[in-house]
Amino acid sequence: MSRSDAIGPAYDSEDLEIREMELEDIHRVFSLGEQLFTADKWPSLYRTWDEYELVGLFASDGDFCFVADLDGRIAGFALGTLIEKRRSAWKYGYLLWIGTDPAFRRLGIARRLVDRFTQQCIDEGARMMMVDTAAENEGAIRFFRQQGYGKAVRHVYMSRNLTNLPSYKRRRREG
Repeated sequence: MSRSDAIGPAYDSEDLEIREMELEDIHRVFSLGEQLFTADKWPSLYRTWDEYELVGLFASDGDFCFVADLDGRIAGFALGTLIEKRRSAWKYGYLLWIGTDPAFRRLGIARRLVDRFTQQCIDEGARMMMVDTAAENEGAIRFFRQQGYGKAVRHVYMSRNLTNLPSYKRRRREG
């Protein structure tokens, strides 16, 4: 079976529309994100993929939330924000989440989503864009490097198990 057979009719770039996410898209974007950002694949993901994250981004930064729509099917999404620091002329675009339906990978959809997000950042006056990913996510790192991102900085992620603390045990007994 060829790749185009697996996803139905051959993918035509003219059939794909990169557009701002709409309210009606939220449940489909959320569902795709649940498939992609799971705790078993990314146990140390410091942001949590949940409905609050998605709805919050849509409500506060809807101009920076995009979907790849392929004949009514959400093939991917890019969600981000614009950061404006006080007392600074610089604005930063920050791509928080990007995902592509596994059936549509390696077809240029993520690149087109990043391109659209980048253009929105430029239109809003951003001078720089940032992304982050897990250090072990070699595919994402390779992808972002191909898109022109560099200066990778390792981020230290630490955790602490609170279940061994006396106050946690006390709370459990009282609850």
